[in-house]
Amino acid sequence: MSIVKLTSAHVHWFRLRRSGLVKPFSTPEETARRLIGVQAQLKPAANLAFWNRTSRCTLAGLTAARLDGRSIVRMWGQRDTLHLYASNDWPLLHAAFEPRIAATLKRLEQAGGLSEFEFRRPVKHTATQLARGKPLTYKEIKFTELVQSIKRAQATTKLATVINMGRGAEWVAAYLVFLQLVRQGVACHGPDQGNESSFVHRGSWLPDLAWSPPDSQAACAELARRYLSAYGPAEAQDMAYWYSTSVTNAKRWIEFAGKRCCTVVVDGQTRWCCQTDLKTMAVKPPPPSRWPVRLLYRFDPLLLATKDKSWLIDHKDKQKVWLAAAHVNAVLLVRGRIAGTWRYDRKAKGLSVRVVPFSKLSGPVARAAETQAAGIGKFLEMPLADFRIDPA
Repeated sequence: MSIVKLTSAHVHWFRLRRSGLVKPFSTPEETARRLIGVQAQLKPAANLAFWNRTSRCTLAGLTAARLDGRSIVRMWGQRDTLHLYASNDWPLLHAAFEPRIAATLKRLEQAGGLSEFEFRRPVKHTATQLARGKPLTYKEIKFTELVQSIKRAQATTKLATVINMGRGAEWVAAYLVFLQLVRQGVACHGPDQGNESSFVHRGSWLPDLAWSPPDSQAACAELARRYLSAYGPAEAQDMAYWYSTSVTNAKRWIEFAGKRCCTVVVDGQTRWCCQTDLKTMAVKPPPPSRWPVRLLYRFDPLLLATKDKSWLIDHKDKQKVWLAAAHVNAVLLVRGRIAGTWRYDRKAKGLSVRVVPFSKLSGPVARAAETQAAGIGKFLEMPLADFRIDPA
């Protein structure tokens, strides 16, 4: 078979389409499944990521999908950050994420001598309480012995691990126990209790969920295939960055996928993709007037998808988006590239949106951005009271 050759424009157009930014997905569940999760560390960021990609998306609809229909589930995933996933993807994700349990325990032992034995009792005790069907928050369970161990470790180690997160030992203890239960497939995040996160048992929260996780190799092969189908063509280092693993592991996962993955050449560079996507990737991109203009909010999935950001932004502007302490700014996307940043503020009279472009915007782009801002206001149930584009 001859090697397929593509241009960067083909890649941009394919990624926008697969990200739901050209034609929206039909439901929040489909959005979460197609993107392999939407980062939900910040709820407004997750909400706007869904709004940008889901047909007729409303705040009430998103809430209902998670808490009533429970077709999407919130839990820790790739990069050890909170994501919203399609609930029926949980067995697959569990199989892929479970090996991280041992890695975390090893880090804890290195940091402060905390052994796996010290986790067994609080983890088992918490699982038993969750199985009774009542959601639990960080503050509702006491881990006295574990807290004391963590305090000793915090006092003696300077390693940058989960022991030293800028948090008190009580919070760290609860976090570690619930993280363990999520990775074991026992628990997920439930309804919030005020400003507190709560956790629920899988058996009581999703009693009808078929639980038959694949083996780890099959799970990693499937994640590799789905990653490339959503964010390819890409390099192994891009997938390693997205998942937070080694490049060696990413290459192994692509190998596990076998003939389902293949290579293409993009502007002279070899990249991985899915065999079944070759025809779609080769579709000629439309003229500039038909490319979407989008206001993508902070930590948008497209911004987190690849290690290489050059396809999205010029190097001179990168630091305006990817900030210190792993913060990722909200961006204006024009023809598949970042053309500026933006922010919104809630005010008494309504929503105020300010766009800071990297260069002067054309009239059609400026008008499309304002239309987007009005749509965001409607989604947030606030009228657009002020829209401003700063001088370039």
